[in-house]
Amino acid sequence: MRAQGRRGAAAVGSVIAAIAVAVAVTAGADSSAAGAASSGVPTSASTTAVAPAGSASTAASALAAAQARAEQARAAAAAKVAAEKKAAAKKAAAKKAAAKKAAAKKAAAKKAAAKKAAAKKAAAKKAAAKKAAAKSSIKKSSAAKKSSAAKSSSVKKVSSSRPFGAPSKVPSGGLVCRGTGGAGAHESSVQAIAKAINSWRAAHGRKKLSISRSSGLVLHSERMATTGGIWHSGNDNIVACVSNSSAATMVDAWANSAPHRAQMLRKDVTHMSVGGATNDGWLFGAVRFS
Repeated sequence: MRAQGRRGAAAVGSVIAAIAVAVAVTAGADSSAAGAASSGVPTSASTTAVAPAGSASTAASALAAAQARAEQARAAAAAKVAAEKKAAAKKAAAKKAAAKKAAAKKAAAKKAAAKKAAAKKAAAKKAAAKKAAAKSSIKKSSAAKKSSAAKSSSVKKVSSSRPFGAPSKVPSGGLVCRGTGGAGAHESSVQAIAKAINSWRAAHGRKKLSISRSSGLVLHSERMATTGGIWHSGNDNIVACVSNSSAATMVDAWANSAPHRAQMLRKDVTHMSVGGATNDGWLFGAVRFS
């Protein structure tokens, strides 16, 4: 850009120098003509009168043209400098934008990698928890099987002497219903007991409960019927015995006992598991609410 400026200045200088030479030549001619006139050298009247005026006009025009060309050269040089500056600024802005874009891309890639690593870590943690839960479940299942086997073995040992593994007398804390009990007890009235409870609940503004037969509570009822008394098995909420084999009478008996009544009026339950057995006209029942 500086070299171009120097070349433009040199060109302008050359034009001005040429104009100066032309003016000097014209001036010399005018001097020569004046000298000839004063020395008495014959000259043409038209030449003497016209030549100086024409030469001055031509010189002025040449000078003006040279100045115009010089101004054009300066304007062109300035425009070129401005264009180069603009191009350089544009290039710098593009470079800055590219750097910013690259930085954003790098940050996005870093964020994605962190997110992927976090997801991988969470998945590994979840898999470990699932594996631990499965291991715990297997352990519990194994323990439950062992416990069930031990309980079954115990029941079988007792059953060898009495039906259903029933004790020979009512356990401590229980109530005697029909004396010594006896053989002949069998499952009975499971659905009748459940329906009687639901009817009583409906009459007292409670929702009916879903019903299921519980083999464990049936067995407990048969044991109570065989022994001749009632007691809790640890897996029931209410137990009873009535002498007329009536499920409605059994529910009335529960309703007349505050603790048993409270159980039948519960609002926090939706289901009841029921067992029942009869022996010699007596009805024995056991119920669990859940």
